[in-house]
Amino acid sequence: MVSSRGLAAVVSEALGISPESAQLHLRTIRAGGEISFKGYGSSAAAMTSLDAARLLIAATGSDFAKDSLRVLHNYAKLQSLGAKKPRVSLEDFLARRIDNIRQGLFPPESDPHFWSVAGRHPEPGKRLFGSRPLAQNALQLIAPKGVMLDHLPRFAIVRWLDVAGNSMVQSFGPEHHAESMAQIHRADDVVWRYEKADFIQVRVVSRRALITIAKAL
Repeated sequence: MVSSRGLAAVVSEALGISPESAQLHLRTIRAGGEISFKGYGSSAAAMTSLDAARLLIAATGSDFAKDSLRVLHNYAKLQSLGAKKPRVSLEDFLARRIDNIRQGLFPPESDPHFWSVAGRHPEPGKRLFGSRPLAQNALQLIAPKGVMLDHLPRFAIVRWLDVAGNSMVQSFGPEHHAESMAQIHRADDVVWRYEKADFIQVRVVSRRALITIAKAL
C-alpha cells in the first residue's frame, strides 16, 4: 500500500524528476478530481493502479506542473486503435499493465527471452515475436508542438513483453480515429497528421520505470 505522497516519491525516482515537481503534478490532478483522496496520515487512501497511471501520464507529458490536468485530459481518454473491440482508454489500459506487473505477469530480467538481442537467445525451436529493444519503451506520448496546435490530435503507444517474451504493442488515438486509422507502431506513423507542426514531441517512459512504479503499489 502506498499513499499519494509515496506514489509521488516513486514517480519522482522512476522518471528522474524532482520530488517537488512530482508532488506538484499530483496536487494539480488531485485538485481536478483525478486522484483518490480520503483522509490524512495513516488513514489516507491507498493509491490504485489507475492513480499511478494518471500521475505517470500527467508527469510525463507536462512541461510544467500547472499543465498536468490539461495534459492528462489530452491523453487519458484516448481510445485503442485497430480492429479489436471493445475499445479501452489509455489510462485504463496502462492501469491494467501496472496490475499485470504487480501480479508478476511479465518476463523478469533473468528470463532467457528478455535480452535475447543482447547475446541471449530463445529456447531451441522457439521464435519470439516483435522487437524486444522497442519493448523497453513502455509508453510513448506523441504531440505536435507549436503555436495554435492544441486542436490537433494526440496519440500514444504502449509496449510490453508478454509472459512468453514476445514484444506486444497497442496504440491509442482520439475516439473518432479508432475505426478509420490502422494500428500505429512508431511515432513517425502519425507525423503526416501534423503537417502544420514544425516539431513533433515524443515523450517516453521506460519499461524499467513502469516496473518501479508498479512494484511500489
